[in-house]
Amino acid sequence: MRTAIGLLLLIGIDAATAHAQPPQSPEKSFEVAAVKRNMTVGVETTLRVDPGGRLQAIGAPVLWLIAGAYGDARGALRVEQIVGAPPWLRSERYDITAQTPALASAQAGGFIAARPFLRSLLEDRFQLRTHRDTRELPVYALVRTGKNGELGPGLSRSNVDCEKEAAKCGFGGGPIGRIKADALTSDLLMQLLATASGRIVVDRTGLTGPFVVDLEWSQDQSVSDKPSIFTAVQEQLGLKLEATRGPVDVLVIDQVERPAPD
Repeated sequence: MRTAIGLLLLIGIDAATAHAQPPQSPEKSFEVAAVKRNMTVGVETTLRVDPGGRLQAIGAPVLWLIAGAYGDARGALRVEQIVGAPPWLRSERYDITAQTPALASAQAGGFIAARPFLRSLLEDRFQLRTHRDTRELPVYALVRTGKNGELGPGLSRSNVDCEKEAAKCGFGGGPIGRIKADALTSDLLMQLLATASGRIVVDRTGLTGPFVVDLEWSQDQSVSDKPSIFTAVQEQLGLKLEATRGPVDVLVIDQVERPAPD
């Protein structure tokens, strides 16, 4: 996980839970936790879960931690899905070291397993209180453009069964401006396109994954002959990102405070 919040993947939230969330149960709390402001200029944000149930964050903006902690199996919240955040949540960075044997037993789940523990820490040390809601926000709708529904050369159906062969599905990363994978679910494709386009993407293609994807673009056409993400999606995938507005599940911050020094 990197410091750029734009790299955090989009998640879905249950909008029916539109009330302040109670603190996490004691079983999901760290036994020991240290929180300290990091004043280092240009520090790179890192977050990892080590063997033994130890979570360590370095130079992490609190907004970044909230986005990750309140995600689900599909990824983290995007910044625009967090409503009511004071500016210091984005600008101030913190180091966190926390440990509990309860997290060690869930080591196989990695950061996803650590999320409830991190939520508990945020609620305890930052006095964070939130609720879920739905807001009308700018989004991109992904639609088909082919006359007969044809897909572009960079998009085809995958033969992988992601329910039975989960290890073969997903996106292992790569250079900026390239998505190449043998089996991407529709949800993950939307998340990656949201990261590339800078806005939440909703699927209106009617297509079901997984997909074989080969998409290449440049963020800056003044220094590259590669197309923009919007042109690339249309020419290479046979789809289109249309600007519109739509209901988006969000996390509303009701209360948050700077932590007391350790």
